[in-house]
Amino acid sequence: MKYSFGILKPDCVRRGLVDDAFTMVRKFDLEIILYKKTLLTVQDVEFLYSRCSAAPFFQNLVRFMTSGEVVVYLVRSSGEMCAIKALNKATGYTDPLVARPGTLRSMGTDVCENIAHSTSDQESFWAEVRHFLPGEVNALKLES
Repeated sequence: MKYSFGILKPDCVRRGLVDDAFTMVRKFDLEIILYKKTLLTVQDVEFLYSRCSAAPFFQNLVRFMTSGEVVVYLVRSSGEMCAIKALNKATGYTDPLVARPGTLRSMGTDVCENIAHSTSDQESFWAEVRHFLPGEVNALKLES
């Protein structure tokens, strides 16, 4: 898979870390081919994190993800590594306290405000990119 999808969360945008985050992503042999700022709706967050909807932290996650602008973005692998794996590696572990230095989440402040989301697998990629970037996907004629 040569493409992947990510979101720089409201804390990343609020703290002015978007350029730093994209610099980190590029260090993992990924080319940022498209990005845009947007506001997420409750429905967007429910779509994105449906697997967590019954969790006790879910309402806080919804509140956080809808609290300000995010940057949705699409990357293409410029190397041999699968773009989804490369972006997940660049994003890092969920908890910023244990995320490796040099990963996006190492800049986060806690498990919820952890700077970034990256798609987990090919099925999620297609669902997320069609949800958040439908017109762009058609214009780019993405292929796996």
